[in-house]
Amino acid sequence: MSEENQLTEELTAILEEIVEEPVEEQKTAKGTTFERVNETDILLSGRLYRVVVDYREAFDLEKAANRYSEVLSRYDFIVGDWGYDQLRLKGFFDTNNKRALPDQRIDTLEDYLYEYCNFGCAYFVLERVGHRKHKTNTKKTKKKQTKNQAHVAEKKGPVKKTTKTKTTTKAQVRTKTTTSEKTNTKKFTIRKREE
Repeated sequence: MSEENQLTEELTAILEEIVEEPVEEQKTAKGTTFERVNETDILLSGRLYRVVVDYREAFDLEKAANRYSEVLSRYDFIVGDWGYDQLRLKGFFDTNNKRALPDQRIDTLEDYLYEYCNFGCAYFVLERVGHRKHKTNTKKTKKKQTKNQAHVAEKKGPVKKTTKTKTTTKAQVRTKTTTSEKTNTKKFTIRKREE
């Protein structure tokens, strides 16, 4: 029994050493806080992201946190690609976002990788977990003004009939210009306005 007690004590001591202490938030040089929540979820500057794609084991939490900028917080997806030992991050919106330009939506990721990244480069895709805060429409609707404004009152009056003026065709303009060019004299006529 003493051997069993000794063995269980040793095992419990080893297990206590193995048990991980809670991960403390770490900070980058830029002041961005980051921590790994679990195998696929991470917390960057208080925002929860999930690693959706990790092609060729490209995701490195510390380097991603060093490159992370607050500008990227407005995007639904963050794509990181490696080229010449440099990590580049780019933001993409969800495909349902009507306000985003077509080349800023995540469904164009393949085109982005072919056009702007090195062929076969390692890359990862982070998806923001949780929804964006939608801005409420705070603009006040203008009340209809009951005062008659001048331009409104004018539109309410009867429509005046105007007399048709003589229309000239392109051929008539051409002939007038050619005849005036031949004489080299300019003639102006001032006509009275017909009311």
